[in-house]
Amino acid sequence: METFRDIIRLIVATVAVIVMVIFGMSMLNIKPSLLPHERRLVQLNYEKVGIIERTPVVVTGVSNPFSVTRGAQKDFPPVDLAELAPPEGENGEGQRVSMVLIKDRKKIAIVDGVVVKEGDKFKNGLIKKIDKYGILLKDKEGERWLTLR
Repeated sequence: METFRDIIRLIVATVAVIVMVIFGMSMLNIKPSLLPHERRLVQLNYEKVGIIERTPVVVTGVSNPFSVTRGAQKDFPPVDLAELAPPEGENGEGQRVSMVLIKDRKKIAIVDGVVVKEGDKFKNGLIKKIDKYGILLKDKEGERWLTLR
């Protein structure tokens, strides 16, 4: 029975201490110090904002600075490819690389007036590689480089 009284005394003492701590804390007037801009944020002041309604401006007499012809095809040269790189012959001796274009990972070339890319079949061969100096053509004669002229 003595232990039961000890447990009750312990519980009562704990509750009393908690009440005294809460009462003591409420008596203390502790305020955190805030910076001036933090105080303004806490006060939640607002400013009136004026909304001005604007009317659209109508501009007349301005023409398009870019002249575009309707019949022109986009991304094609104005001259035929045959004129840029005329074919010299049908056999391997006359094949001519007239242009190589390498941009990012795209590689194309003009061989005898025909636009080709790596892996394309060209006449009786295959375009294996295109670099800035020419193309590597593989056909029945073997592999050979056609250089840019």
